[in-house]
Amino acid sequence: MKKLILGLSMLFVTLGHGQTEFTITADGIYPKAITSEIGAYTTSQLYKKTIDWIEENSETHNLTIDCTAEDISIHISSLKNNAANLEKQYYNATYRVNIRFESGKYTFEPTQIQLKLNSKYDMGWEDFDLNNGSLYFKKGKPLRKYRAYLENIPKVLNELHTELDGHLKVKEN
Repeated sequence: MKKLILGLSMLFVTLGHGQTEFTITADGIYPKAITSEIGAYTTSQLYKKTIDWIEENSETHNLTIDCTAEDISIHISSLKNNAANLEKQYYNATYRVNIRFESGKYTFEPTQIQLKLNSKYDMGWEDFDLNNGSLYFKKGKPLRKYRAYLENIPKVLNELHTELDGHLKVKEN
């Protein structure tokens, strides 16, 4: 009985953790999007506060606005140097995210991750497959060679989401 209770509690902790942070699994990025409840804000207020947050953090996270639909969504990009490493090779990463607004909540959805080897030779940007990570897994577990690589790739997404969430949840006086 203790094993059952322990197993169920571990399952709930894992599922709860997986919904607030992005991870890379054999099926790609999980979850595909995170929806956060903010409170009694209108879509217009959420949109404006998000634009303010992007402007405040444009230098620290290399944030740029790619496209906006007034009060509906914002598409942003973030560039991170040396975002991930594979053995002794370091990769720069570009993250593209769609932020959609509804009354009292917003959805943070990664749409593209591109990686580029940090080298004196320009190798070009390569897409990281958000829908299939099976290349990096065997029998459901990450291959040892790729563990740090897979942990580092979603870190920027988690930082952006956490900071935006904190900014939106702060009440204005």
